[in-house]
Amino acid sequence: MTFAHAGLDRAPLKRRSAEWVAARRKDPRARALQLSERGVWVEDSRLVLARPRDGDVFLGLTGDSPLFATDVGDAAPARGAPAGLREAAAELRPDEAALAAYAASLLNWHRQHRFCANCGQPTAPRDGGHERHCPACDTHHFPRTDPVVIVRVTDGERLLLARKAEWPDGRYSVLAGYVEPGESLEHAVRREILEESAIAVRAVAYVDSQPWPFPSSLMLGFHAEAEAREPHPDDRELSDVRWFGRDEVRNAASGHGAVFLPPPFTIARRLIDGWLATAQRSGRSG
Repeated sequence: MTFAHAGLDRAPLKRRSAEWVAARRKDPRARALQLSERGVWVEDSRLVLARPRDGDVFLGLTGDSPLFATDVGDAAPARGAPAGLREAAAELRPDEAALAAYAASLLNWHRQHRFCANCGQPTAPRDGGHERHCPACDTHHFPRTDPVVIVRVTDGERLLLARKAEWPDGRYSVLAGYVEPGESLEHAVRREILEESAIAVRAVAYVDSQPWPFPSSLMLGFHAEAEAREPHPDDRELSDVRWFGRDEVRNAASGHGAVFLPPPFTIARRLIDGWLATAQRSGRSG
């Protein structure tokens, strides 16, 4: 799964020591990803790595080699060019795309939490950059991840897909929405599908997850069964929601027809492709 499985040891206990992190930064094997609000620096479909600087965020260890993330700000590294994370997802190897997503989420959090939400005073990084501390009121701030349910809804023979008005013409995807406070994931699935399509789902089962660094979400993929009822779009978010037969979805997946599906690196596409693969194994079509 793209953006997942970065394949490094985050060393959560060791990085609590500022001295240990400083020693890793001085290690001759240490390297740092180069990022800014413009994206992550890439050259020849590989991440651009450089020597870490003071204050860089510690990402973890790849074997014995320390890895950091540098926010280059308005400066331009000597090599490569910035790529947005969606572009990087298609260009980089899966493990490097996961590192880019991890680094981008952390650095974006630091940009937005320079001041304490409790008292308004400046905060300082701790724990290798995985925490910010306010010396004025002793409040500890930690990066947050927003959970989002994304759901493959089927009535057995058809798949429920929807589109937003701002999307390109013909673009459809499975339904998704943020988990609200005090809500279980299963309840969020049922609420979101009912709100956006007026479809009540029955059985709900977890499928897979994907870190989604836009800016820092975790997409939690589910499969849900529903009755064959006519859906109705939520006018606030969706311009259309309807059932699609397997042949129509299969044509869209192969790039034919007027319907376009999410790109292959997304969990939305994995959920759709999984539904098509199940149908193929069972020998069903239509």
